Amino acid sequence: LKLTQRQIIVSGGTGNQITPDDLYVTLSGLTGLPRSILDDRQGLDLAELRQLFETRVLGQPEAIDCLVERVAMIKSGLTDATRPLGVFLFAGPTGTGKTEIAKTLAEFLFGSPDRMVRLDMSELQTEESVGRIVGDVSRDGDTRALVHQIQKQPFSLVLLDEFEKAHPSVWNLFLQVFDDGRLTDRSGNTADFRHAIIILTSNLGATISAGLSIGFQSGNANFSMASVEKAIAQTFRREFVNRLDRVVIFRPLSRVIMRDILLKELNDVIQRRGLRNREWAIEWEDSAIEFLLQKGFAADLGARPLKRAVERYLLSPLAITIVNHQFPQGDQFLFVRSDGARINVEFVDPDQPEAEKETPEPTVAVEEKQPASLKALMLDARGTSQEVGYLQHTFAELQTTISSEAWQTRKQEALNRTYERGFWEAADRYTVLGTVEYMDRIETGLSTAGSLLNRLNGQKSDERTKFPREILGRLAQQLYLVSEAYTTFADSRPRDAFLCLEANLISRQQADLTKFYARQLADMYRSWASKRKMHLKVLKDDATGDNDFHCIFSVQGFGAFSILQPEAGLHVFEAPKEESGFQRYRVRVRVVAQPDAPAKNAEHLLQQALAALSADADVQAVIVRRYRREPSPLVRDNVGKWRTGRLNRVLDGDFDLFG
Repeated sequence: LKLTQRQIIVSGGTGNQITPDDLYVTLSGLTGLPRSILDDRQGLDLAELRQLFETRVLGQPEAIDCLVERVAMIKSGLTDATRPLGVFLFAGPTGTGKTEIAKTLAEFLFGSPDRMVRLDMSELQTEESVGRIVGDVSRDGDTRALVHQIQKQPFSLVLLDEFEKAHPSVWNLFLQVFDDGRLTDRSGNTADFRHAIIILTSNLGATISAGLSIGFQSGNANFSMASVEKAIAQTFRREFVNRLDRVVIFRPLSRVIMRDILLKELNDVIQRRGLRNREWAIEWEDSAIEFLLQKGFAADLGARPLKRAVERYLLSPLAITIVNHQFPQGDQFLFVRSDGARINVEFVDPDQPEAEKETPEPTVAVEEKQPASLKALMLDARGTSQEVGYLQHTFAELQTTISSEAWQTRKQEALNRTYERGFWEAADRYTVLGTVEYMDRIETGLSTAGSLLNRLNGQKSDERTKFPREILGRLAQQLYLVSEAYTTFADSRPRDAFLCLEANLISRQQADLTKFYARQLADMYRSWASKRKMHLKVLKDDATGDNDFHCIFSVQGFGAFSILQPEAGLHVFEAPKEESGFQRYRVRVRVVAQPDAPAKNAEHLLQQALAALSADADVQAVIVRRYRREPSPLVRDNVGKWRTGRLNRVLDGDFDLFG
């Protein structure tokens, strides 16, 4: 750095007394480099730097390692003084964080993301484009050229985006830059690149077919690091690649990484002025997260469409609601969920007086009062402080389990597998990715419950003897589903299920009623899925004409398989005969596990279901449950050994809460 004494005095000194601190302040102001880099007396916290990169760019450990190591070399003075501070090629699929990590490095190293000089190399596809690099003598005072920008500010990060699309003459110019850190403009003036970091980006060999499931590729569309390396070797000359400090290959975004990015984006949304200044406690339900993931990501586009999806499906409808004042005033809980077609926002006032609950349906026998349980709270929360205490205790137990060293170790081991070379071609990649995603969803689900519980306790809890029953019921359900999901994971049981309903129409006289009861049962499972925030998709529905009833659902969500598995068997609907006795109508339910490999589309999902049902030899002949409306409502469950007169509650989807 060529600094005169006058420059130092004017910038930071006091009179003629120049202290080391004055010098470092001046150097930091001129270069943008932080004091922790310039001053050997100060240490540099590399763990903190790594955390900065990890919060801005997710799922790219190799790139983060590369830049942290380079910053450490700059700090220690071990970089080659005759070359740029670093020359890197970032290759891989679009939308995976190549530009974002470059901005983050520019912000940390040079004080501002504006210190990043970005050139779109796809605009330099002709030989005449060289002028954009070394300047044009016919244009007096032109400062657009790269060489002039570096002459003005040599401490910069240079991002050469989509480098492979530039003309070979442009490539040749950078051979000298990468090797000697110098470039001369057409007027004979030299620009010094030795204080700059140069990052090239490229999508060579990393194209992913459109329309594939996010985070998963199949067949010839698999992402392969080897194909990226081969494409780079075939495109650039060896002497060019030999001048790069490192080639870093960015990996496709898996669903777990996409989920983390989405949660970060939603957290940023809450901090916007239009929401930050309102007395709203926003809770994101898993159905809303899954909906935005589906709409906001594509394998071939990475994370870029995410903000558009959040704005289109969440912020735009919410903005209309706010502008039209179509919301309650005061403190509100906002529950954000999805029905599969759109995002729905429900406002719940925690202090609004609750209407009296309807008288429950009569029971056949006096049912003993059960001890506190999540299921009991979901059925009939009373809003007592004892119930709140029980929820706090249940949450604490789950939190202890999920924050345990064993849990974190298992998750990290699965994550480490995704970073291994050849992982995206491995046969078990779907299982590994599914495991990481499920663990992440469990953690997020528990965090949502904890957030809601904390906010509920913050509602003047010391002064209250009654709490909102609806919110307690929601909390109980969230903890119930997280608990089911954890048990599923801990026992290595299948997560999602295919649900099949079959009814044979033996006689024409019974056909109509058999179909009627089969449809009631199908509606029961639909209602259950809606209440439990499951994603239910109808794959097949044969219920017309004289054909047998045959209905197949795909059910995905926390504990879907484990909750539905006891439903497998015969469900018998009983109707009194005119003379005596009962006429019985049977519907067979089958439950099989969904495979780890994701389906490409709805037709593929149906084929997976048919294959799984065909391979399931254990067709249950046991009678699971009997339903009777007359002479008095009665439901008898032979598997769970319970009975109730609350037939309507059972058929409304609460069958899993009894027993």
